[in-house]
Amino acid sequence: MTIPRKSLSWLTVAISILLPLAAAAAAAPGCSCGFYDDTTGDLYTESLITYFNETSDLSDFVIEEFEHRSEKAWNGGWRQGAVVENVQSNYTIWNSNVTNGTTLGLFCDPSTKLHLVNGGSVRSRRRDIQYGTFRSLMRSPQEGTGGSSLSMRVQFNETESIEINAMNTQTYANAWVSTLMQNEWPDRKLGVNYTILGNSSIANGTAWPFDFMEFRFDWTDKEVRYYIGQNNSRTVTKKKHHAIPMTPAPLYFRHWSTGNTYSMEGPPYWRNVANIGWARMFFNSSEMTADAHDEFDSRCTVTDACSVNDMSLRETSEYTVAATKKFKHKTVSTGRRWAAIWISVISISFTSFLLLHAIIKKAPWKRFSQSHDQSSGISSPAPLYGSSEASVIESTSTTPFNQTRPSSPTKKSADASFRRSEWTPSASGASTPLPRYQSREYLPSTSRRFEEDAICPIPPPTLPSVNPDVTAYPASPPRNAVAYVDGQVIPEYALSDTARNSSRTLVPLPATPVSMMKEPWSPRDKENSLVKPKSREDPTIQETNEQPIKSTTNAVATETKKAPIEQRQRVDYLAGLVALCSIFVTLIHFHLTYIPAVVIPGSPVHYQSEVWARKIISPFIMNQMWLGVFFTTSTRFLSARYFREGNLIVIAERAVKRTPRLLIPVTAIVMLEYFFIDVGATKYLEYLPSVTWSTWAYVSKFPSPGHFISEILELIYLIPNAVPQITFNYCTGVLWTIAVQLQGSWLVLLGAVVVREIKTPWKRFGYYWFCVLNNWYARNWGSFFWLGLMLTDLDVTYKWRKWLYRRPLAYYPLMCFCAGMVGVGFTMNLLPNWISYNFTVEENGIHPDQETGQPIKNTPRFAYPNYYEPRFNMLLFAVGMQAIVELSTFVQKLLSFKLLVLVFPHIFTIYLIHGFVFWSWGSWLCIFLAHRAMAYWAMMLIVGLTSYAIIFLSLPIITPIIEILGRDITLQVWKFASEKPAPKRATLFPYNKYELGMVEAKSDVHTHRKEEEHAHKHEEGHREHDEKGSLPLEA
Repeated sequence: MTIPRKSLSWLTVAISILLPLAAAAAAAPGCSCGFYDDTTGDLYTESLITYFNETSDLSDFVIEEFEHRSEKAWNGGWRQGAVVENVQSNYTIWNSNVTNGTTLGLFCDPSTKLHLVNGGSVRSRRRDIQYGTFRSLMRSPQEGTGGSSLSMRVQFNETESIEINAMNTQTYANAWVSTLMQNEWPDRKLGVNYTILGNSSIANGTAWPFDFMEFRFDWTDKEVRYYIGQNNSRTVTKKKHHAIPMTPAPLYFRHWSTGNTYSMEGPPYWRNVANIGWARMFFNSSEMTADAHDEFDSRCTVTDACSVNDMSLRETSEYTVAATKKFKHKTVSTGRRWAAIWISVISISFTSFLLLHAIIKKAPWKRFSQSHDQSSGISSPAPLYGSSEASVIESTSTTPFNQTRPSSPTKKSADASFRRSEWTPSASGASTPLPRYQSREYLPSTSRRFEEDAICPIPPPTLPSVNPDVTAYPASPPRNAVAYVDGQVIPEYALSDTARNSSRTLVPLPATPVSMMKEPWSPRDKENSLVKPKSREDPTIQETNEQPIKSTTNAVATETKKAPIEQRQRVDYLAGLVALCSIFVTLIHFHLTYIPAVVIPGSPVHYQSEVWARKIISPFIMNQMWLGVFFTTSTRFLSARYFREGNLIVIAERAVKRTPRLLIPVTAIVMLEYFFIDVGATKYLEYLPSVTWSTWAYVSKFPSPGHFISEILELIYLIPNAVPQITFNYCTGVLWTIAVQLQGSWLVLLGAVVVREIKTPWKRFGYYWFCVLNNWYARNWGSFFWLGLMLTDLDVTYKWRKWLYRRPLAYYPLMCFCAGMVGVGFTMNLLPNWISYNFTVEENGIHPDQETGQPIKNTPRFAYPNYYEPRFNMLLFAVGMQAIVELSTFVQKLLSFKLLVLVFPHIFTIYLIHGFVFWSWGSWLCIFLAHRAMAYWAMMLIVGLTSYAIIFLSLPIITPIIEILGRDITLQVWKFASEKPAPKRATLFPYNKYELGMVEAKSDVHTHRKEEEHAHKHEEGHREHDEKGSLPLEA
């Protein structure tokens, strides 16, 4: 049979068309040559395709069941769980616009009392998925059901993950889809809001976001691409991101919630559901060997592969058992690095030897035992007052409350001046809490240097105990006097007649012989004080003042020889007050981190006792009112000496030394924390909210060293009220108080200069109250500093304690008034726990709003003030407490508790390091115990005790370092600023280059003239160096 040519040509064309189709049809069922994406050019060897409306078979997936002990989420206070009952196949959707049929339903339950949210989760059996395109038709949780998330994710661990999350949140306006990888922060710019997805004007169109939408991400070794509704919403390249996930991992579909306030919100109000219509995944396998790759390349081409866009495919690749096992990285053993090991061993050995040698040489235990023996068992000459009888001290100045001008400060004895000059006092005041260096300035423990800066309740004088001659200094009737019985201050009016008329009444030795005394503060003295103060190191004057005072009888002299010397002039009650405040501040931070319900109303409660603690204990201890005491007391250390002396060099010294004294130790500790945070010391802090239910704790490392420098400098120039950026890069963020202290310091120093020139009392105190009211109305911390300055002025200039001790009718009403101020401050914190009215909120509404100028009550910002803003009840408490402590001997005795006094030198260290200990050691230990299913109360007990133990054990190590960095360097700064440097000397001094033959010799006349000039300069230089001058204020 002959076939016509025309028919043969048609047959040839038909065969040429049908043969490729037949080959494709033959390859399609198996797709043994892989799957090709013609839009991206990617080829994959494996597939996993499931249409849940066609089958209820989940054999390619594993239904998960678990309960996490903790979650990694800064703002999530709930833990994830999953139960089998929350995964339902053949779940029917009737109101869908995309598909009407069965789907895979994943449910999420409301939270349990233990903050556990059980959801539904399925995982692919295969764990060898490495690179691919992952596509799914998903329906997010519905609107109005509470926040939860439906996620499609490939995840090996926290840093090797790629995910798309569809989150409904609490409201439709906040609902969004996030596209994240490698544990990124859920920033809104890394996703798309539902309001945008529902916009029909988008070019290729999108579906309703609460209905089924296609979500997809493509993962290659060079980039990751995210698609939402066929729109490429984000692309991450390895070139820009520097890292792309590369570890084989399984694929997850999970409906879950942690209540993260920055992403999904929630958890759900009631049981809600999210759905999956189908899942289509094309990927490569990490189990494919090199030989298998070669065989595949030799057998297949791109044209032989199936298309990933072919929706008719139902192919699921076969796999072995090895593909279901978790991938393990192969560790390459490089052997031990002996060079590094030996260098470390040698360095550690030398360091240990040097430290041990220094400790043995210093022998601090010997000095401690000697000082203990001297203070307790050594008998030595003593003052002329006994420990069991009242001793009355005559006041050398009148009380100026009935005067129109304050009395001028009396001239200091040369002896006191000499002792002051032995060591320059620190100029800085109190930080929050007060650093140790202020004990150097007003609380010396073993000497009386800087006694003019001391804040003391008229301390008993320590006089030489030789046979005194009372005829040289006859006694006079006591006036403005107090007595000391067993170390306590007793007003003169409270003494018995016997004690008041005792022959042992002390009359103070004149500080300077009458022949050497001048009229205090004459114009010439004032002029000299501003330019060139007299030297304080005149041994002749010192010897002149060391005159013995003789007693009336030998019996008295014999008795006083047996009494011990009063070793300490330190005001222990002030040390105890500041130490107590610092401990309370650490307790506040501990409870904010671990037991928030004790401090923050409305916080989740572990035990009902936390509610009662907030209502009864927290208003008195766990509140910021104790913070105000630091600010009021700091003014005394800055201004007391100037009020007493009126010398501007005091202001200059404080101004120069204030900033470096605070900032140098702070910078050192911030740098140390920078290092520890960078190496992961606070890693477990991010897991803490899911266990403690507190989202208060947060810290991150500095983005760069430049940010570190910038944020340290910001502390110097930041004007409160504002939060410095370093708050988020330092544990507990307490450094905002440094800015308050520094800005307050300039106010105090300038205010002291102005106030001292106002001589009339009513004008003086009227100026105080004018400044206080203005600062209060402006919501400025300056009101605390002005009131602290006023208390200092009352004590130093007006001697108010002497005046009040003699007048019980004024003393006791004033004490009641101050106690009422403290009580009102406490009441304002106490009442909101029992009634709905909150005075602090209403008082905050009075102040002007910085943005609009209107009262805050008329703005949207009408609410409880921020933690860095002053409050009226805090002001009342701080001033009332400070006054009570200054005036009440009973309170002083309570605050002189030995343990508090021992803590005082370390309060700056506690202030700087307590947050880091809580957030590093404490967070790790809390998570460690939580994974052991320990009771929460036992966890908190162990975490609290061990954290405070670490803090106190580290104090002897860290405090000396802080003192060296702050005190010693600051002294050098002041010395460099105040003292004229030594004259410059030639390198060959005292020789010249002519004598050494370094140049040709000149004429004898020329040489002689040069030698005379050199000798003259030498003498002038020595003379200038030996002369002591003050600051060059003449300029």
